[in-house]
Amino acid sequence: MSLKDLFIYKSDRVYKDFTIAPPKKEDYNNKVNSYIKTEIKDKETVLYKDGKVSGKIEENLAFIKDAFCTERNFDVVIREFSIPCAKGERKGFLFFYDGMANKEFINRDILGALLKNAQNLKAREIDEKMVYKSLISQAALSQTDEMRQVLEFVAFGNCGIFVDGIPLAFVADVKGWSGRGVDKPVTEAVLTGPQEAFTEQVMTNISLVRKILKDPNLMSENIQIGSKSKTPCALMYLNGLTNSSLVDEVRKRLSGIETEYIFSSSQVEMFIEESALFPLPQVLKTERPDRVASYLAEGKVAIIVQGSPFALVLPATMPDLIEATEDNYVRTLEANFMRIVRIFGILISLLLPGTFVAISLYHHESIPTDLLFAIEATREVVPFPVVTELLLMELSFELIKEASIRIPSPIGSTLGIVGGLILGQAAVSANLVSPILIIVVSVAGLGAFAIPSVSLSRAISFMRFVFIILGALAGFLGLALGLVVSLSALSSRTSVGVPYLAPITPRGKRGMRRAVFVPPLWEREKRASFLKAKREYMQPQISRKWAQEREVE
Repeated sequence: MSLKDLFIYKSDRVYKDFTIAPPKKEDYNNKVNSYIKTEIKDKETVLYKDGKVSGKIEENLAFIKDAFCTERNFDVVIREFSIPCAKGERKGFLFFYDGMANKEFINRDILGALLKNAQNLKAREIDEKMVYKSLISQAALSQTDEMRQVLEFVAFGNCGIFVDGIPLAFVADVKGWSGRGVDKPVTEAVLTGPQEAFTEQVMTNISLVRKILKDPNLMSENIQIGSKSKTPCALMYLNGLTNSSLVDEVRKRLSGIETEYIFSSSQVEMFIEESALFPLPQVLKTERPDRVASYLAEGKVAIIVQGSPFALVLPATMPDLIEATEDNYVRTLEANFMRIVRIFGILISLLLPGTFVAISLYHHESIPTDLLFAIEATREVVPFPVVTELLLMELSFELIKEASIRIPSPIGSTLGIVGGLILGQAAVSANLVSPILIIVVSVAGLGAFAIPSVSLSRAISFMRFVFIILGALAGFLGLALGLVVSLSALSSRTSVGVPYLAPITPRGKRGMRRAVFVPPLWEREKRASFLKAKREYMQPQISRKWAQEREVE
């Protein structure tokens, strides 16, 4: 026995390496796919055969068992029953997904009501009217003769019901899947204001918005996305207020999405945005129903997707992205102060590291001599160039920020202490980085955290690296060139036909003031002109009647 055999275990069994084999031709013609076609004909995907519901219960039962492959699909429940009638008994069955439909409701109300009503009318013959009247009082009910619609309804948590001799299928709305309840916002938490956030249920989210607006003109159109997933998306807008062309454009973009599966609002955002290379977000994403309601009242549209706790708001402008929810729940002076701090944080996060590199390499004369000597003294023992040092620190900061999101929350604070204090102090003690550089990176990171939009914060973090490289290549000239190119790109970009920098450019009346500062509520008479809403005024010019009466006196 060699030393290798002594320390390394080797099994006597020989395992054959596995590789995924390409699909065989007969795999496309098995029973599972007998009702589902994957090929595309005439640029139109056919999901199911154009099958009608049969009047024979045996044919319908065979169809359902074959389509759902019940031999292997253990969560598909099929309940067969018999209904007494004038000619003896009439067979029937219902089917649903276990875990998606409420079984207690099906047993107690659907089956119970159907058998009880049939027992009372035993002398009569069973027809579709009797079945419909028996079930309509127990659950929301629809009937169809298309087998394709039955399969789609059941896949969404409903229950399909078939009765022998009736060439129709009844679909009862008995959804019973478990979901998260309404909770506090996580990414848009506020000290003042409502403490409700969206959930993953599209109907719950719609009701949260309706509870705030209470306007019968609030429309909620159902648009299904995904040829296989059939994900419900609610397009919400105020009828008679929102511009019709804006609604038509958003509806067109949603209806024009051709893919098999959609799982979240982020995927919808990527499908409807105008440019994938533009770094800044072109759609506003929020988890607060009160914020969605306020944007709808301004004349914008919102998209709510089943399975996602975030709503999409269109059009999105730069002032919207830097606006925090709390701006609407504090006094004007406080809101303006926080807005200025927020804008200052964006500029600091974007330009401070690049400016530091530019000054260190090219523009020593732009800072006081004593400060320059202090900076050079701290960097005297550091072996890396300032650009390499700054990029390493920025990457380390982004790594700590990303890791703090992924790890469990009980040890998140520990990661902050280890990454921010221990590693930072150790890097300074080991002469790997200078203390002034840690201050620069930390202040830039705090500026990014002050941005209310998570998507905008990530975009600013990415652009920060671009400005560091520009500052290293050409100093202040590189930074100026980067700012000119960025402003040109922002000025030329639109979001669903609305300029991205509106109302700053094209400049409207009080455009700059409305974009930077928060006006008092009693000065917000008009809606934004760039939205071209059907109703221009939100309130009369003098909304504080008591102030007018005092002036008259």
